[in-house]
Parts: sequence; C-alpha cells; structure tokens
Amino acid sequence: MSEQSSTSLRALLLGRLEHSGLPSDVRDLLRELLPDEPPRSSGGRTGTVQLRSITAAGWRGIGPRTTLELPPGPGLVVVAGPNGSGKSSFAEAAETAITGRNSRWEGQRAGDWQKGWRNLHSPDVTPEVHVELAVGELGEAVTVRRTWLGSELREARTRVEGADGSELKLEEVIDAEALDLARPFLPYSELGSMINGTLSGLHDAFFKLLGLELLADFDGRVRDAASECDQTIKQADRLTAKLLDELTALDDPRARDAAQALSTARPDLGRVRALLGNRASAAEAELVRLRQCASLTGPDLPEVGGAVARLREAAACAEEARYGSAEEARRLARLLEAALEHQRRSQTTACPVCGSEKRLDRAWAEQARAEVERLRTEAADAEAARTKVAIAVRAVHDLVQPVPVWLRGETSPLASVWHEWSQCRDITHPRELADRAERAATALDDACRQVREGAALQLAEHDAVWHPTAVRLAEWLGASEAAAAARERRKHARKARSWLRPIIDELRDERLRPFAQRSQEVWRKLCEHSSVTLGSVTLAGTPGRGKVELGVSVDDMSAPAYSVMSQGELHSLALSLFLPRATHAASPFGFLLIDDPVQSMDPEKVEGLARVLDECARDRQVIVFTHDTRLQQAIAHLGINATVLRVSRQTDSVVGVETLTDPVEQALAEARAVSLDPGLPPEVADHVLPAMCRVAVEAACLETARRRLRDEWGLGLRAVEERVACLDRTKTYVSLALLGDERQHARDAVERMHPGGWALVEAFNSGTHAPLPTADDRKELVRRTRALATAIRRSAGFQGAGGVR
Repeated sequence: MSEQSSTSLRALLLGRLEHSGLPSDVRDLLRELLPDEPPRSSGGRTGTVQLRSITAAGWRGIGPRTTLELPPGPGLVVVAGPNGSGKSSFAEAAETAITGRNSRWEGQRAGDWQKGWRNLHSPDVTPEVHVELAVGELGEAVTVRRTWLGSELREARTRVEGADGSELKLEEVIDAEALDLARPFLPYSELGSMINGTLSGLHDAFFKLLGLELLADFDGRVRDAASECDQTIKQADRLTAKLLDELTALDDPRARDAAQALSTARPDLGRVRALLGNRASAAEAELVRLRQCASLTGPDLPEVGGAVARLREAAACAEEARYGSAEEARRLARLLEAALEHQRRSQTTACPVCGSEKRLDRAWAEQARAEVERLRTEAADAEAARTKVAIAVRAVHDLVQPVPVWLRGETSPLASVWHEWSQCRDITHPRELADRAERAATALDDACRQVREGAALQLAEHDAVWHPTAVRLAEWLGASEAAAAARERRKHARKARSWLRPIIDELRDERLRPFAQRSQEVWRKLCEHSSVTLGSVTLAGTPGRGKVELGVSVDDMSAPAYSVMSQGELHSLALSLFLPRATHAASPFGFLLIDDPVQSMDPEKVEGLARVLDECARDRQVIVFTHDTRLQQAIAHLGINATVLRVSRQTDSVVGVETLTDPVEQALAEARAVSLDPGLPPEVADHVLPAMCRVAVEAACLETARRRLRDEWGLGLRAVEERVACLDRTKTYVSLALLGDERQHARDAVERMHPGGWALVEAFNSGTHAPLPTADDRKELVRRTRALATAIRRSAGFQGAGGVR
C-alpha cells in the first residue's frame, strides 16, 4: 500500500491546502468545511475468522443433520457434487447463519424460494443451520447457530456460543460493518446480478472500504456552501423586486428616496441604512414592539389538543402493559428457550430441577414454545407502549415554545403565562404533562389573543402608510447585507471547489488503484485468450449517487461491457470485482465462499479460475462449490493442491460427504484390502484383483500424461482432455504417459524404466481370465503394481497426488 493510502485523508488534504497557493480567505473556508475523519467500527473480536464446519438439518436439500467438515487454515477446498446433491444448501446455510440473510431472498423469485426453504422429506426435524468458526490466532472455536421454531422464515433464533458453551453476542464475533464492506460470500445468484445496472452498491462499498466517505462529505459541504450563498442572494433579489413595486406606488418622499437607492445595479445599502436611522428611535422601538405584539401567535390549540390526547392514550396503554415488564418477559422467554434446548440436547423428559419423569414431553414442549412466543409478544407490546409514551411526550415537548426574547425579563401577565407554558418542557410524567400542557396552552392562547387585539388597536392609530413599508425596508436591508456577504463567500466557495475537485479525483483514484490493478490481474488470468480487455476501474459520483465505471474494449475498441461480453466473461468480470473487495487486507474474514463460479466458462477460463483460486488460497481459506467436474480437472491439470469433498444425496434428502483422495493410492489401497481379505473367496479375488491393479496403473498414467502433455507439449486443458478421452486400453494409457503418443508401442520404454513392467501390464488383462496361484501371489501383484505406478509417475517428475488432498 502506498504512503498516501496509509495516511489519513484529512491530513493529506490539509497538507495539500497548506501548499495550494490559494488566497487566505479561500483556505480559511476550506479548513472551516473540512470534516473530521469518520469513526471506524471496533466491533468483533480481534483476529481472523475462518470456517471449521457447516451443518444443516431440515434445510433446503438437506434432511437429517449433516456436517461439512472443512480443513483449517489457508488452502483451496472444492466441494463437488451433481445438481440436487445438496452442496449449495451448505453454501446457503453458511451465508444465512453468519449474515442472517440469503441472496436468494432478494431475487426475482424470492417469494417462491421462501416457501420452499424447509426440507420436504424431514417435516419432524427442527430446521437449523450453524457454522463453527475458528476465531483469532489461536483458532478459538465459536458456533453461530440459527434455529427456526416456527413455520415462517422470519421465525428464527440465533445463538452464538464459545468453546466453553458460554453465550456470546454475534457482534462480539462478527463485525457487521466489515461483513457489509468485505462480504466473503459470492453466491451464484450474485454472479450475474452484481454487475447489472450502475454497480451503485459496489461503488458505495468501495467508498467505505477505502475510507473515502470524508472526500464525499467534504465535497458536499463545499458544494452546499456555494448553494446556500446562491439561495441567500436570490432571496435578496426577490425582496428587492417586490419592495421596488411597493415603493414606486407609495406617494412619500422617503419612499422615493428608498426606491432610488434600490434601483442601482448595486443597491446603495448605506443610503437605506441612513434613511431608516433618521426615524425617531423611541417611536420606532415602540412601533416595532407593537408589531411584534400584533403578530404574536401562541400555541396551536388543535395541534396541542391532539398531541395531549395521544399522550393520554399512550399513557393508558403503558399502564395496562405494566403488569409484565419487557425485561421480565424476555427473561422468562430465555429460561423457557434454555429448557427447550436442554430437552432437545439431552433427549430426556425428566425435569432437571425436580427430577420428575415425563414432565418435559412433547406436549410440554409445544406449550413452552407457545409460551415463549406469548412472552416475546408481551415484551414487544410493553416495549412498544413505552416507546409510544416517549414519542408522545416528545411530541408535546416539541410544541412548547420558549418565551420570546423580547418578552424575557418582563413581569407582564403575558410573560408569566408564557413562562408557565415553557416550563412544560421540563415535565416528563405523561399524565402530569398532559394536564399542565392543556391548561397552559389554553391560558396562553387567551393571553396572546388579548395582546394581539390591543396592539392592533394601537397600530391603527399610527401612520398606516409609511411605517409598514419602513419595516419591510429594514427586513430588505438585513437580507441585502447577508447577500453582500454571501457574494463574497460564494466567490471563495467556487474557487475552493475548482481546486478541490481534481484533488478528490486524484486521492480517490490513488486509493482505488491497488483494487483496480488486482481486478485487471484477475481478469487477465480468467480471460487470457479473450478479445475483451478490462482496462480502468474507476469510481464516479458520490455515495448514493455513484457508479463503478469499467473501461472495457474489444480488440482495442471501447465498448459497453454488457453488450460485448459472453455469460462466462460476465461471470469472470463479477469475480474480478468481488475478489479484490473480499480479500482486502483490513477484512477480518480469512475465508471466501464461492458457489458455482464455473458455469458458462469455457475450458481456458476454468483453467484461469483455478489459478486465481490457488493464488487466493495462499493466505485464505477458499471454499468453492461446483457441480462442474472441469474445475477438478483443471486443478489436477495444473498440479494445484486442493482438498476435494464430494457431496452425494440419497433418497429422503439423506446427504453424505466424503473426501476424495489420491486416485492411485485409493485404487492401491482397495486392491491391497482385497489381497489381504481372508474371507473373500479366492476365485473372486483372483478375478477382481488384476482389474483393480489395472485401475491404479491407468490412474497413474492419466496423471502423468496430463502433466507431460501440458508441460512438454504445451497443450491446454481442452486439448489434453480430448487426448485422454480416446484411451481405451491399458497399453495406450502407458504409451501416452511415457511417450506422449498413445499410438506408439511403449514396451521398451517401460522395460527401461521398470524391468518386468510390460509383463505386468499384460498380466492385468490375462489375470482376469486366469486365477492367481496363491495368496502370496496376490500380495506380490499389488506390490509390483505399486512399484510400476510409482515409476510411471516419477517419469514426468510427478511426486504428488494430482493436486488433490
């Protein structure tokens, strides 16, 4: 990260401002408007969060409880299985447990999905998803469990437990802001949707992730300062036009003098000020006071009456709900939920308190769940009643007006009544406030009416022609003086914004540059042979009104991304934008979970995807769900280390998970088990064992052939798979592995590499038709097969297991 990106934006802006060469007034304005750095979230525990396991029961395609165990630490994990096997159910279970939401909920068919979230084959299983996390450097075990106690999707309860079973708060483990900004989940539904439209959501996430909110706030403040000046100037211009019409129509020498002062290109404020100052100050002060009294308004009685009525109604509801406080109801609900959890875990009906048998049975559980819902409803009602009272009290307080400045310090009846009214803001008891506010508002309204009527009578005795105009002229003078100051401030604000805009663009692009470069790197690896090039990735606009702009070209010609990209390229683009954000250094999530990224990708892109995932897996736990076997083939083809877990689904949504190991070692292990099994009839073992050994050798040949064709012949994944697909006999497997050509005879090559190996290859076929003489011969056949397979693999420098752990 550059030095600029590691320094606070505020400090960078102040440093630039100090050496800007701007006039001092402009610099002072910019310093005045520069906001403080926004606070950063401190939620969540210290350290990286990784996944230990994902468990689901009664959820989506998973019926009985099934757990997907994940290897700890950085590395690539491929969760494979055919469509409908339940693998995506695991991905959605992890996302739902941690985030409380699922991307499918927000799609076009969210309603249909929400109706089918429960597993149809396990109606008696309580739906549950949970993840076990490894948190911090020591990998502290934390479980986040989401359980549904009702039939609706929203009827879920979340419980977070530490390794010792203690209950934690979710925000103590998962930083909600980091989850929003560096979201580690990329479901398949988002692969296509995250790049539609203006990418405004991604724009806002990058803005926050890069700490650019201050730039948007600063720019907005400078823009608003200029806009406020414009409004002040326009208001003064409107008053000028209106007052000129009034002065022109008035037959008074003072009006003619004022009209001349206002008619110049720049109104003569000094002349108007002198004109107003020549009036008798005492008489004018009295006139001002009379006008204040004549325009006096007290409380709006209908509005006060409505607010008081709502306050009394809220107070009555709160008193009715007071028999069971929200805290007590929640406490009882938690106790019952703990009892339900105890019953579910212990699978016993005995009461843990008194020891009575058959007390915690099914009927009790149903009553307890109903009571939990009633208590939570009661708590919510009590809380709502208290909130309603607080809102009603605040509404009454908001209507109470303070004593006008010109009345303060007086001992008049009006000041006394108004003081009584203003004291209502200090009353918090709802019924006392309602009574006092109602009485005080009525008294003040009556007092204001009397004062208004008296002032109106006195004003009628004054000059009804000039004095009203003089008052409006004084108002105009104040507005014009403010406009004069605004013109000067607007000039400074415009200079400030002209200087600020390129600085903001430069700092924004500087902080975005590492992400843009990373996106371009990912794109190049995913779309190495594509004619479409991803160039610049920039942020335009401000949060809420911005977008991510993508520089896309086809054969060096600029083009809109969505019109020239295939579906596979659009998915690659989505990955190119997702990975830099999800792998940001500040992210507390040490894992990525990506669902089905292979669809619509051609073999070259799949190979590029394998490389990208391998690079991410060097310092992160990368979990990829896919039904497409091409990703596994690309991983093996490139020699990438990965753990492959296969998900399978039997009838009634019974889901199983197994770890796929080295195919050569697996075949040899199965063959050795047959050779050592004393209970297996000899005639069966003698016919089956050669075929199993042949499978081991052919697997070794496939791995070696793929590596040789890739490394020595430079063939891509598609060409390699086309070559190996035509193999039909063990001898052609051996020829392709050792000579790179299945059509050549490999006898001499085998004998040079492993004397006696060719006879073993021939024995594989003949052995299935002729029994082996003794059990020792069967053991020797497995030993010789292992030696031949090892020699074949070593011939191409291959030491591992095809990249699969």
